[in-house]
Amino acid sequence: MEYRRLFNSKSLVVAAVVILLVVLTTYNSSPELHNHPVAYSRSGTDRQPDEVTLPTCSDSGEDKNCMKSRLPKCLIIGFAKCGTYSLIAFLAMHPDIVTAKREIKFFNENYDKGLDWYAKQMPPSGHSQITIEKTPGYILSKTTLDRIHEYNSSIKLIVIVRDPVIRLPSSYAHQEGKRNIPSFPKWFRSVNFTDRMNYFQYISVVYKMFPKDQILVLCEEQLEDNPLSVMRDVETFLGIRQAFKEDHFIFNEDKGFYCFNTSYPRFRELSDVLRVVPETGCFSNAKGRVHPDISPALLREMASIATKYNEPLFALIGKRCNWTEP
Repeated sequence: MEYRRLFNSKSLVVAAVVILLVVLTTYNSSPELHNHPVAYSRSGTDRQPDEVTLPTCSDSGEDKNCMKSRLPKCLIIGFAKCGTYSLIAFLAMHPDIVTAKREIKFFNENYDKGLDWYAKQMPPSGHSQITIEKTPGYILSKTTLDRIHEYNSSIKLIVIVRDPVIRLPSSYAHQEGKRNIPSFPKWFRSVNFTDRMNYFQYISVVYKMFPKDQILVLCEEQLEDNPLSVMRDVETFLGIRQAFKEDHFIFNEDKGFYCFNTSYPRFRELSDVLRVVPETGCFSNAKGRVHPDISPALLREMASIATKYNEPLFALIGKRCNWTEP
């Protein structure tokens, strides 16, 4: 009897050991189990499950679908009042592009906060997506461009320019609600309009610092007249698939520019973060302000001043924009 009890006890021990080995082997061979540890929270002496901690995102093959905030691989660096918001809003419709929701102004105003802070301002993206951030003021400072180059010398840079003869009245209209603003002719002669007309002085610095194939200069007029062609240019520049179609954009006769096609699911996903009217898919009333009346003589004067800067610019970027001639 004692021998039988001893035998049964040994059998139970052996069986328990075998079961334990099977469990351990299964756990070690299962990455799904191994990579999902359970986190606990302490309340007094009690210890209860709190949440499941997801695996740490990495760029390894098995984590390519992991969503996390990633630093930008492309920046829209200029210019203000040249359609930068329209550009990034249209680009946000591309499934391979993720855009920052606001101008982060990291490289010019928030640089001391560090790259970790900058990364946290970015929306989650997948491994195959490209994050784009827009701050038009980046192009205005050599120090800012130096910081961008130090951050990533291989980064893609997009610049959009606009007819200076149209851009100046747009800048004026943007400020027209302010107190004590003079008439446009007086304002034109009081501000440093040369800087607003001379894109070449800024873009030439970018070309000296970065390879030509990392720079894309766009004409705002083309974005207004044919947004699809501009989107295709950006797709080619970034090396991503052609996802935009002609019916993604609908021309609004009342506004005088293209709006989003609200029937596409991607628009419905982004409509809450885009500054557009959900019913029409058009940008808010801030876009399309009425510009001041300008005499033909002043227009010719502005065009004549702009031309001496435009020609070197067109030679540098290898194309001409459809701008006002003297």
